[in-house]
Amino acid sequence: MCTGQPADVTDHGEPILEVDHLENRANWGRDHPSQMIALCPNCHATKTRGQTRAHLRNLLLTEAHSRHTTWTQQAHTKSKI
Repeated sequence: MCTGQPADVTDHGEPILEVDHLENRANWGRDHPSQMIALCPNCHATKTRGQTRAHLRNLLLTEAHSRHTTWTQQAHTKSKI
């Protein structure tokens, strides 16, 4: 899906990523991990201004929710140990 430079990194060797609120904060979107995802600058621009932004936003919301659910389940399991 990504046509940016996902293999490129910063001078410190870290990925070039931008955190995006999938439900725009300007439209009262939640500031919560289940509503946020890290994107390369190109995908961030596509999600914000691209013609396919509605479709991409829906895919990313599903992915963000899935990852957040997995993370909270793992954290809950570890806290029982």
